[in-house]
Amino acid sequence: MLLALAPLVFLLLAPPARRDPPIKIKLSDDVYIRGERARVKVKTTDNGYLLVLRADAQGRIRVLFPPEPGDDAAIRGGREVEIRGRGNREAFTVDDADGSGKILAAVSSQPFRADSFARAGHWDYRALAGDDSAADPEATLLAVVDQMAAGHFDYDVVTYTVTAHPPLRRSPWGPGWGWGWWGGWGWGYPGFGCLRCRGWW
Repeated sequence: MLLALAPLVFLLLAPPARRDPPIKIKLSDDVYIRGERARVKVKTTDNGYLLVLRADAQGRIRVLFPPEPGDDAAIRGGREVEIRGRGNREAFTVDDADGSGKILAAVSSQPFRADSFARAGHWDYRALAGDDSAADPEATLLAVVDQMAAGHFDYDVVTYTVTAHPPLRRSPWGPGWGWGWWGGWGWGYPGFGCLRCRGWW
């Protein structure tokens, strides 16, 4: 009898399975030097329409995806999508002064309405500019998404830092610290630290 009940007891005591968030955004790094190129990836659990915005350290708002207001913004759920810039380059070049910026990605089951933020087929960055975008960039980005959304949306936001000095990274290969100079994987050596020894995905 006890053996027969064992599977049921296990199911009752087992922790609930963790569900993926509706949308998840990741950057190639969380600390950049001015002039570096940043890579952005987004994953959603369901099909939908994607909008990715950036507020830099000065509060300037840019649209990373879709590249133009009329471009197809449909995304398939369960797949990782890398956001590409013009010329199929990385999502954006870090041109901020020292400080921190934010990337916000939103997904909705209905297309986002870009009419109020478009001009002559391009994004109108004067319309996107918020009066308090530098003071509260996340709130400003959310306000833009809310104006574009035709209904419910889910979102994720990440913060990145811009510095004049290469970030210090811990080497996974041995003791010591080292300076990083470019994104992605690097090399580490005990006593010498590493060069950007941090995988981003």
